[in-house]
Amino acid sequence: MTTDYTHHLNNCTAELLGELTILVGDPARVSLFAELLSTPEQIINNREFIGSSGLFNGTRVSIVSTGIGVGSTEIAVIELIACGAKRLVRIGGCGVWQNHIEAGDIIMNQAMARSPGILNSYVPDSYPATACPHLFNQIYQYLVQQGQCVHTGIGLTAEGFYLSQGRDLNLFGQEEANNVLAYWRKRKILNAEMESAVIFILAALYGIPAANCLVAHVARGHDIWLPHLDYQRLHQQTAQSVIKSIISTIG
Repeated sequence: MTTDYTHHLNNCTAELLGELTILVGDPARVSLFAELLSTPEQIINNREFIGSSGLFNGTRVSIVSTGIGVGSTEIAVIELIACGAKRLVRIGGCGVWQNHIEAGDIIMNQAMARSPGILNSYVPDSYPATACPHLFNQIYQYLVQQGQCVHTGIGLTAEGFYLSQGRDLNLFGQEEANNVLAYWRKRKILNAEMESAVIFILAALYGIPAANCLVAHVARGHDIWLPHLDYQRLHQQTAQSVIKSIISTIG
């Protein structure tokens, strides 16, 4: 897809984007990941959308924040593809719902379930939200070769952070919130977050490879949270591994 506009990703062009565009939710994580690049330069700065590009072993890589959730992620993905993004990988946090996964573990989702109605203006709920199998395998195989333990399976992209992910703040009662968790756990959902299904669906519609590689921030079954500094360190390490796995085949 090529257009001459980017309403929100101001001044972004194909020349500024790299062979790989990493998507993060938190704008502050852009500068954290940019530490991995040589000669990083800011290419986007508008609202929740921050972007930087630089070189990793001679290959241009971009990092762009999407903000939280469906709406802002749709904007970021559509406009990045309009600008000429070639590959999209979401690196971010998630909550894990299966008890065998611990806070700090790495998760890759080959597909996402999603809250009803997400992206219904594009596709029906029956349309699958799946990662590109080639990109998924490329990242997964590299991580395994590096000795990392990676959990793979189906995740959930939720429309919100609270009740749709089994959290209640004195509204309907904890029993209803627990029912949300129980429903998806029985269906072997590994983890929950708020962006991946949007990325997978839009990327598939436009023929762009997309995948995710997530750090478990909290183990919901035990309510164990990863300390902030460990969380940031693991994100940066994960980003470095993802970049290496992809640029090793470009050239």
